[in-house]
Amino acid sequence: MLLLTLLLHSPWVTVKMHDRHQPYSVEVLFEDHVTLSDGRSKPHLVLLQLTSETLIVRRLKTTQVSSINNKDIQTIVSRNVTLKRHPTTNSFGFSIKGGCDTGFPVLISRVVYTNAHLLHVGDAILSINNEDISNLTHDQVITKLRNISGDQVNLTVRYMNDMAPYLHSTSATARSSLSSSIMPTVKTSFTLPTSASVRMRRQQNRMSAEYPSGYHRPGKQQQRLSLMLSDQQQNTDEYELLSRLLLCENESERCRRQLNTFAKEQQQQSESISLLTEEDDDEDNSTVDYVSVQEYSLLYAYVTQYLSGTDKLRINSFQLHTLDGSQSGIIIADTAIQQHMWISRINMVIHNLTARTLTELNQTLLPSEQVLYATWIHERVTNINQNRLPEWKPIFIVFKGSDLYIFDDNKPPPLCAYDFICCSRVYPIVEILIEMTSSKHRLDDRQYCFTLTLSNDLVAQRRYLNFETKTELDEFNSNVQRSTYMSVYALKNRAFGCMYQGQICRLIIDITKGFEMYNNETNIILWSFTFDQLQSSSDNGRDKIYFEFKRDLIVSNENEPTIHIEIQCQHLRILIHVINAFLTVKLIGKRDDTIIQEIISSD
Repeated sequence: MLLLTLLLHSPWVTVKMHDRHQPYSVEVLFEDHVTLSDGRSKPHLVLLQLTSETLIVRRLKTTQVSSINNKDIQTIVSRNVTLKRHPTTNSFGFSIKGGCDTGFPVLISRVVYTNAHLLHVGDAILSINNEDISNLTHDQVITKLRNISGDQVNLTVRYMNDMAPYLHSTSATARSSLSSSIMPTVKTSFTLPTSASVRMRRQQNRMSAEYPSGYHRPGKQQQRLSLMLSDQQQNTDEYELLSRLLLCENESERCRRQLNTFAKEQQQQSESISLLTEEDDDEDNSTVDYVSVQEYSLLYAYVTQYLSGTDKLRINSFQLHTLDGSQSGIIIADTAIQQHMWISRINMVIHNLTARTLTELNQTLLPSEQVLYATWIHERVTNINQNRLPEWKPIFIVFKGSDLYIFDDNKPPPLCAYDFICCSRVYPIVEILIEMTSSKHRLDDRQYCFTLTLSNDLVAQRRYLNFETKTELDEFNSNVQRSTYMSVYALKNRAFGCMYQGQICRLIIDITKGFEMYNNETNIILWSFTFDQLQSSSDNGRDKIYFEFKRDLIVSNENEPTIHIEIQCQHLRILIHVINAFLTVKLIGKRDDTIIQEIISSD
């Protein structure tokens, strides 16, 4: 069972499972149990499963049953129990889930069989050593249990009738965040056998209201041990092993009798369920009947940790948004590590699906129009005409060929070449300007922000954008440089009409030659400078730009005067952005000459 659980939770192992609502098998890459909330009703526990294309949420569905099973309903009376540390493992023999940060009480999710007569799966811990823990988080409860100095702990517990069935179904497969702390794995020289009859007895005991207090009374098994072992051997590990084995043997017949009785009751209960009427549905008694399934496609989906439209991060939780506009609800993890694990693995599947879709899409496009990069990004929108705070909305951007495509205003991401034709917001990559935002210039609490300046955008010339992680921002910057590099070398040069010394001229920015000024009437070159000769540039913010060039690159004389040039251009913003793009490409080329070789080899 332990090996199966480890394989089931490995991110690289595929497990095929079959659901009776689906005629096909689902390949589950990873699964775990989390809390799900829709923001309106009480959070509930679900099984979250990640496949190669979807995220599956399996929620417990309750079916009302008649009062024939009333004697199996657990009482909710608080009780005090005292647990002792195991002499070898130094643990108290149980695992927990929940805490005030998850919206659930601290629940017993796993109990070693030596404590089965004291604790039950589904018990809620109310206090530890007479200290209330209702306001403690999951990690704080773990720390408190670790820091207990004595050999025993006093717990006040209460059985949670609605939580127990779920925890029973998850105890065999779900990984507890406390397993390595409260119940550490210790290598011993023997392995205790676990018989099927003992496991079934424990399941029967969990459903009964009271457990026999004399279950571990000294009996015939201890007399038999005295005959089998000498006095010197009765305090050894062999004594403990044989004691447990004889305990299983002593109880096997009793368990069989109890299970036979329980099987008859379950048969009567199943017969009564089929005869239920509408009046019977009003009873208060319920048992777990079936698991309802919700499946979300991960193609062009995105995950966010922020509260919708705000800059406030959720604690240990996230939400999935799909291409069709549906949402998964708020998925709450037990710890920040579990949250990060789920987000990273979901993003990995989304990235793989996006890459596969773009590969198929590029097969229908010309080589010069290939899609290089596509991703979701969040934009901060300020409603000037409405008395509301700024809000964040998702947009989808694509670097295709030499252009930037922005899909927003309820326009879905592209699935075919025709979607690019329908996109109304297309901008040449060499005409955009991207600037990173420092921490002191951020507009709110969101990190990893930058501005995107578009020269001819009628909606917003300067957009304030955000990625949720630094990894996403770094990947974006890398693809911006790659797309700019390829766009500039595909363009090679760009000409601008301007006025220079009262003459109508044209300024040419060339990736190989640098800056060249031609007279439009005579087509005579007036001056020419390389990019390396450019010392500085500035502008008046309206229609003029000022250059300072070195006279000669060979002579490195600091006292040598520079050449000052003033140019008047109606498209000043576009000119500045193009110059910035060409200078960036020259800088990239000097820093890494291997980019050209990669482009040539790919062609």
